[in-house]
Amino acid sequence: MSEETRPRTWTVAVAVTGVIFVTMTATALAVLVSSPMVRIPAGDFVSFFREGPGKGKAGVAIIPQRIPAFRLDAFPVTNGQFLDFVREHPQWRRSQVKLLFADHHYLANWLGDLRLSDDAAASQPVTNVSWFAAEAYCEARGLRLPTTDQWEYALADQGRRQNEIEQRSLAWFSTPNPGRLGAVGRGEPNGYGVYDLVGLVWEWTLDHNSFMTGSEQRNTSSKDDAAFCGSGSIGVSDAANYPAFMRYAMRSSLKANYAVENVGFRCEGDE
Repeated sequence: MSEETRPRTWTVAVAVTGVIFVTMTATALAVLVSSPMVRIPAGDFVSFFREGPGKGKAGVAIIPQRIPAFRLDAFPVTNGQFLDFVREHPQWRRSQVKLLFADHHYLANWLGDLRLSDDAAASQPVTNVSWFAAEAYCEARGLRLPTTDQWEYALADQGRRQNEIEQRSLAWFSTPNPGRLGAVGRGEPNGYGVYDLVGLVWEWTLDHNSFMTGSEQRNTSSKDDAAFCGSGSIGVSDAANYPAFMRYAMRSSLKANYAVENVGFRCEGDE
């Protein structure tokens, strides 16, 4: 094994109701230090898309669901962090990843397998990563991608500054993609301490394409009033929430092997 790919290890003390000595790789230690996670407390949440009422019924009751407490990355994953990941997991390098798991746009903005465009890129959110690659990164940290409900619950932020979030979202949607992204964490955090949920990159979720149907829905012989073209607002909790429509539509348009220039991710874990 070359020096380039050999993981270095240290024994470090981690205090969790006592002192436990564990051995971790250099990358895992760097991620532990550079990827702070914040606690998202449990609470009630009304999902934007609700369960259909069944055939012949157009109304859908608004029933909050309980979201258990979880931990979420305070920032989107950066190029620098993902570079450390592919150093230790060569199967996820640009030249070696299988097309089944990432299309030909994968890490297209990097100069090579282990080379970013420049030093400033290290603090910018990683994009051009597929769902498979994002989930593999999170699993390497003992985590996973957040579910859509968890991500939206974190954005809802117990109702704090929602008008501001809506206006920032609309301004972001109307602005062309920049030539290069800014560094993570430059804006203000929300009430939970989470940064950059809106205005920097779109983000993968664990169940990103499980909310909107892509099948033909104009056949009304089923007598299902909620399943026809143009009635997408029937099954949502707030038909006036245009930014939410955009988020769900964007996620649902993606296939798991897509690597898109403005889609990044962050990880989630149990409390």
